[in-house]
Amino acid sequence: MKKLISGILICFLSSPLFAQISLDKFMSIELGSSISTVKQIFLGEKWEERNLGTENLYFFSSYLGPSAVTASFLITKANKLSMKSISNGVIKKDSALELFNNLKETLIKKFGEKFERKNTREKIFLVWKIGKYGTITLSNDNEKTILVCLESIGIPFNKDNNGR
Repeated sequence: MKKLISGILICFLSSPLFAQISLDKFMSIELGSSISTVKQIFLGEKWEERNLGTENLYFFSSYLGPSAVTASFLITKANKLSMKSISNGVIKKDSALELFNNLKETLIKKFGEKFERKNTREKIFLVWKIGKYGTITLSNDNEKTILVCLESIGIPFNKDNNGR
């Protein structure tokens, strides 16, 4: 009986519910950081790397609440973080929409409702321009949700599309 209970506890404690990425930790990583700094914040993650020519992409899979996600970090050859993102790990309409709504709610709480909104065909973009965080873009196209943080750049949006 003790072995059965121990086995159940081990399965429960090692389930994905406990392998959670912290959005606060993710947002705390400043652009320009090194990959070693990023990896220190997410110790214990199973990192993968892809060489993209002039940059390297580092990423791992995790969960954000109930949503399977992939956290990605684009590092320049000078070892500087130029972009970070979170996207849904399961390409499915329901999971993408759930992640979009959860991230939108969290970002509004953190940065307020002063964001630009753009709808193009089946894609929604919400853009916050936040000092040290650069430009934060949350997008959804039915099956894919992506949160991207990068240095501020000009994105041509219609000023009438601000907010919700």
